[in-house]
Amino acid sequence: MRLLIDGYNVMYALGLLGKRLGPDGFRKVRTRFLNDLADALGAVEAHLTTIVFDAADPPADLPHATTHKGLSVVFAVDDENADERIVRLIAEHSSPRTLTVVSSDLHIRRAATRRKARSLTADAFLAELDARKRRKPVEPATRDRDPDRERAPAPEEAAYWLNEFRDLAESPETRDAFERTTGIPTDAEIAEIEREVEREDGSGPWPGRSDSRASPRWVLDEGGGPVV
Repeated sequence: MRLLIDGYNVMYALGLLGKRLGPDGFRKVRTRFLNDLADALGAVEAHLTTIVFDAADPPADLPHATTHKGLSVVFAVDDENADERIVRLIAEHSSPRTLTVVSSDLHIRRAATRRKARSLTADAFLAELDARKRRKPVEPATRDRDPDRERAPAPEEAAYWLNEFRDLAESPETRDAFERTTGIPTDAEIAEIEREVEREDGSGPWPGRSDSRASPRWVLDEGGGPVV
């Protein structure tokens, strides 16, 4: 237990006890208060919180100690009132320096101070809850995104493209292109170029060559320069 709350004291500070309510109306108001308190604290802190109510008008169908949305709820049936139960819980706490006690009752606040527990009035506690709500981080705005660019391909679409690229990668033309290690044209490519030129100018085979498969028009001399 890290938080010990005087239930009706906080409900009074919220203005929930100033109305004339029948038994059913009173129980509904108390349940709504517990719902709001659990939501304000959050799931983790709610499980570390005990809230004590006077024994007057406890729920008939519930035990004197129960839970509500993680909150430990105690009805002080075996004590004179909620104040006495809270003082006893403070005295029995194994690590009171980690305990926060919420009540505007002076008797309870003194009991908390004696054991070095933190003491808050009901108004101070409610102010802390309001401040915490205002400090709650806001989710950052997401950037505009192109859903088409981020859309993952459907399985059948992915399979289609994998198959297309696999066929391309395995084709003889693709393998031949990647296996070449230099930019020097092959004899077959040179012969094809010569045939293209012959078809364009109608000059026939180049001078000095009997067919289009002959060597290029120039060769390198011993000094590395071209000899035409």
